Amino acid sequence: MRLTFTCQSCGSKHVTRDAWAEWSEERQKWVLNAVFDYAFCHSCAKPTQLVEDSIAEP
Repeated sequence: MRLTFTCQSCGSKHVTRDAWAEWSEERQKWVLNAVFDYAFCHSCAKPTQLVEDSIAEP
């Protein structure tokens, strides 16, 4: 199942979450290590809660 996340206030998909990435010498790229609860809507320009919805398979 594929997912999408939207802003609880305005419904925008222009949202981000705080996260940590760490350098992997083995993979030679940044690897996501942790995702935090804080979410931000760039359309509302304020913190938000994210709404998770499923989307149709292509």
